[in-house]
Amino acid sequence: MKLDKKISLGTLLTIATVVGTFIYTQGVFATKIETMEVGNQDSRKRIMTNRNKIQELEVGVGKIETKLDERFNRLEELLEKL
Repeated sequence: MKLDKKISLGTLLTIATVVGTFIYTQGVFATKIETMEVGNQDSRKRIMTNRNKIQELEVGVGKIETKLDERFNRLEELLEKL
């Protein structure tokens, strides 16, 4: 059995096509991953911003509740004096 050591033009084209497709696919996947990472970072920033806003709102609600309690206590004192 004798092997033909010549490489035909069809074989070269096939190899070039497979290698080109592989490189292109790797580039597409790398781009998709980068896009997802950027989107993920944006989501994290929005989540942190929303978390800070919620904390500020909770503090504000706490202050309002405290003032209401003080006013109700004052109102009770005034009603007891009557």
